[in-house]
Amino acid sequence: MTRLPPAYPPKRPPTVLTRLVAILLVLLTWMPVPGLAAPTPPEIPSPFGKPAPKRGGSQTLHVEIRIDGTSTNLIAQVFRNAYGQFSAKRSELKEVGVLVPGSGKPEDVVALDAIPGLALRFDDAAQILHLTLAPGARLAREYGAGEREEVLKQPVEVSREYGAVINYNAYATSARGYTSASKLYSTGTASLDTRLFSPYGVLQNTAIAGNSLTKQGILRLETSVSFAHQSSMTLGTLGDSISGGTNWSRPVRFGGGQISRQFSLRPDLVTAPLPSVSGSAAVPSTVDVFVDNIRVASQNVGAGPFRLNNLPVPSESGTARVVVRDVTGKETVSVLPFFTSAKLLAVDNFDYSVEAGLPRHNFAVQSFDYSRKFMGMATGRYGVKDWLTIEGHAEGTAQLKLAGLGVVVGADRLGIFTAALAASNYQQKNGALVNGSWQLSFNGIFVGVSSQRSFGHYEDVASVTARASPSRASTNLVDSGFFVPSRSAKMAKATDRLTLGFPIPGINATAALSFVNLERAGEARSHLVGLTYSQTFAKKYNFFINGYGDLAARRDAGVTAGLSFVFDNGIVAASSASGSRDAREIGTEILRPLGPEAFDYGWRAFDTEGNSPRRGVAGTYKTPWLRAEAGLRQEGQTIGGHAELEGAIVATPAGVFASRRIHDSFAIVDVGVPGVEVLHENRPVGRTGWLGKVVIPDLHSFQRSKIAISPETVPGTAVASLTETDVIPGFRGSTTVQARTIEAKDTALIEIKDASGAHFPAGTRVKHVETGNLITIGYGGVTFMQSMTETTTLQIAIGTSACNVRFSRSDRDGPKGQIGPLTCKVE
Repeated sequence: MTRLPPAYPPKRPPTVLTRLVAILLVLLTWMPVPGLAAPTPPEIPSPFGKPAPKRGGSQTLHVEIRIDGTSTNLIAQVFRNAYGQFSAKRSELKEVGVLVPGSGKPEDVVALDAIPGLALRFDDAAQILHLTLAPGARLAREYGAGEREEVLKQPVEVSREYGAVINYNAYATSARGYTSASKLYSTGTASLDTRLFSPYGVLQNTAIAGNSLTKQGILRLETSVSFAHQSSMTLGTLGDSISGGTNWSRPVRFGGGQISRQFSLRPDLVTAPLPSVSGSAAVPSTVDVFVDNIRVASQNVGAGPFRLNNLPVPSESGTARVVVRDVTGKETVSVLPFFTSAKLLAVDNFDYSVEAGLPRHNFAVQSFDYSRKFMGMATGRYGVKDWLTIEGHAEGTAQLKLAGLGVVVGADRLGIFTAALAASNYQQKNGALVNGSWQLSFNGIFVGVSSQRSFGHYEDVASVTARASPSRASTNLVDSGFFVPSRSAKMAKATDRLTLGFPIPGINATAALSFVNLERAGEARSHLVGLTYSQTFAKKYNFFINGYGDLAARRDAGVTAGLSFVFDNGIVAASSASGSRDAREIGTEILRPLGPEAFDYGWRAFDTEGNSPRRGVAGTYKTPWLRAEAGLRQEGQTIGGHAELEGAIVATPAGVFASRRIHDSFAIVDVGVPGVEVLHENRPVGRTGWLGKVVIPDLHSFQRSKIAISPETVPGTAVASLTETDVIPGFRGSTTVQARTIEAKDTALIEIKDASGAHFPAGTRVKHVETGNLITIGYGGVTFMQSMTETTTLQIAIGTSACNVRFSRSDRDGPKGQIGPLTCKVE
């Protein structure tokens, strides 16, 4: 037999290695290991001076949280120490709606019994922590208005296509006097906007060719390569561009490089701080928010305080009516004021623009005229708080350094305040700029005040690189009597503005008053005053009167008054009279504006009598491929006319097409058959041509658009594979919608009746026996088959049995393949 080892082996004296291992194990046992041991709150002694009875060691629990008897539908991580006391991280308490006093880091652990107004009860068996909170101990639950509707939309990929666009505008004019000796003045130009686009960038060039007022031949306008990155909302440009800036800096045209933040690349992003409303609900309720009697938001909220953020309000200020309705139908109504402004940035939003290059001179006069002074600019705006946005701007060129800071402050019902201070140094001479404004809009009343002052030798890139006039003037420009004003490019010494606008209740009228003070070095001051009054009668008659005057130049004053109205057929008629110290005129105009339809026309006729009599007519016609306009005009002793053609040629892998002018992005809808009506955002925009395709020219980059076709316009010999979809075009590019139809040679419309001669109810399921496919009977007992076999059997279940109908291709009749009525027989 085998001997078992002794139960208690003889003791041996511990070795040095054994002692070291034992000490190491003790140290590891007491040493906290990050990520493994949960933080343990300090053990708080019993209020009676004796330790509370221990429940075992410290525990980390994941429990359901209920507040005032209502579940939060959240599981929180809490800690229970050896004395049964509970604690949790500050971030966990905030998430479930508990207001933790004081400040601290999100990972700080807070004892629950140290929070004022909180009582708790723990259901150990159900693992539920019941909290009872005083009203001041609860955080408002925040909701985003409109977030649920956005989540329901199916994701759509941004189109990544290659192609080209050529926008063209051909314009010709001709004019001469009545006598045979009069000189004939004529111009003829072709403006071309050429664009090559791809998923990686856009190359664009604009030019004017022909005989224009400024040049004969080819005049280049702008050439650039742009790169857009949607997720970061960054746009990079190499070539001709316009610098960014603030409302107290001046932009310049330049050739070089630019990197800027473009919020338009993310049309779904709200960059301005939208208003919010808050309240409290005793039980789970529905909150509706109304502004101007229009519901702008609706949200289901839980019990307790709530905050509804990002309200899509129609104006910058006003009042919102908040209706809280619980499950019993009880309503609580409150009225809260709100205020917002597009001048402010939401918290942590950053807007910037950085550029460097050579300033450009004589744009639209010379093709290549750039300064030799290299310049650089940088502008940044950052949303610190919903009510505070800070701005910074810097620029420089040879011997010039400029920097400035500004703030935009939202003061709720007191309006928007802005302030900025900038300093410059040019050729060792210093200068400064101070800018400030206040804007208030409330209950239809608008007040705007702004003032800007420059001191010393304040200069910027626009002033030190500018030229006073074109280096060379065209003969046409001189002969026509046009001239380029020679005015100093230096910053004005003072610019003050005051604007006041207000409605006049009861008579559907508005009035506005403005005052502008302008002071330039070496020039006369201007004190311009303007007054505007407008009123609407019977919803279609509009009267206005405008007056202006310069208090510093008493002779510079005038007044204009007019009346316009719209006929039921959309034709607009207007008449006006104006007068000043030097001229008096009275005029009449009648016009029909272009409509949104694919084929539409407009016209205009006018006559003005007075010091400078003139009269004329013009007509415009619009098609899906171009816009054409022609007109005649008589002015003084001269008579002339003009003609214009405007459109675009696009080329993509889907083909080459003619279209109206494409300003941003476009779509090509491929249906496969001609004459099918296509809709954009539920609005008819055209019909497919003889190739079965149509161009939709008015889409926007990175913006979701709904494209559909009208099924009733699809020929009876065809079936549309797609009737509606959403698309997102790339940056200034195209997207192709494949809504091709299939020929209806194998389709059929079958009318089926039961044994009694009655139609089967709509929604009855029908089995195609040969393929096993299921189809549905619609109204009138008719069902549609996209594909049929040579001999087709349809089966309909009737209780525990089934009936059948049989037919073949030869039974089809008419262009839509009608068959029947057939009787379904039980076999």
